[in-house]
Amino acid sequence: MIASQTTSDPALPCSANPLGFHQPTAQDYTWAQPILHNAARVGCEFCFGNIFAWCLKYGTEIAQVGEFFISRSRNQTVHCMPIGQGDLREVLDLLQADAARCGHPLTLYGITEDDIPRLEAAAPGQFCLERCAQDDFDYIYAQSDLAELAGKKYHQKRNHVARFMRECPGWHYEEITPTMLDEVLAMEKAWAAENRERNPEGFDEELVAFERSISQFEAFGMRGAVLRENGAGSRIIAFTMGEPLSANTFCTHYEKAYADYTGTYQMINRTFAQHSLDEFEFINREEDLGHEGLRKAKLSYHPAMLLEKYRAVF
Repeated sequence: MIASQTTSDPALPCSANPLGFHQPTAQDYTWAQPILHNAARVGCEFCFGNIFAWCLKYGTEIAQVGEFFISRSRNQTVHCMPIGQGDLREVLDLLQADAARCGHPLTLYGITEDDIPRLEAAAPGQFCLERCAQDDFDYIYAQSDLAELAGKKYHQKRNHVARFMRECPGWHYEEITPTMLDEVLAMEKAWAAENRERNPEGFDEELVAFERSISQFEAFGMRGAVLRENGAGSRIIAFTMGEPLSANTFCTHYEKAYADYTGTYQMINRTFAQHSLDEFEFINREEDLGHEGLRKAKLSYHPAMLLEKYRAVF
């Protein structure tokens, strides 16, 4: 049985919260991260730092039930695929009751093909499966591909890297330390100001998420790196940042570069994979969100896997 102080009484009003859902805090990392890390997921929905960073935009709330991590979005009236060990059927019953209290059917997101047999076994014939649009698929790359850019298919990427090195001969690569976070935040703000007219609301929301991320940079085991223009201490012209998703997969959340030089994005991407992520087999660079330019850029790096996702409606 699930060990919790919960009840599945669907008659309780939506304001009732027997499962203990709450906005994620930094303190939740202590119990949530081991569950998420050990589940060895490859989808970006299951990075705790990502959940924490974007919880204000999506109205994300989390809770622990037994050995399971559960979450829901109050804004979108959906629950995430439960992650953990134990009786999945019992957890689904609790989530169905939670959804019923708020007046809607249980809708699970973040489902991959590997989850479908488990759901079928736990709730045979009790849900309708919907394949998400490609906008929501994660682009997952072999670390070795991004680090080496080997072979004909990466010829153009290597040319961009070579051009960057010619145009910016004083470039300097440096891993982000806590003392550099204010400097990185300043670049994030400056980059957003330069590009804001393209997506004002989106960039404002990302800035909030980014500030939440760097507030817990050390605590959440995040990693990042910068390119400097002309040696140590010079201006930052690119940065990247993310967190381990599992023992073999890293998830990149942020990547920004000024347009002063050709190939800056290619350079920070390759150098970070090459020098800072060599213990990981895969790098998840998240979704394209339906942006045509972003999709083209992500596909040009030839992902090892385009992670398809599904929703299940009970």
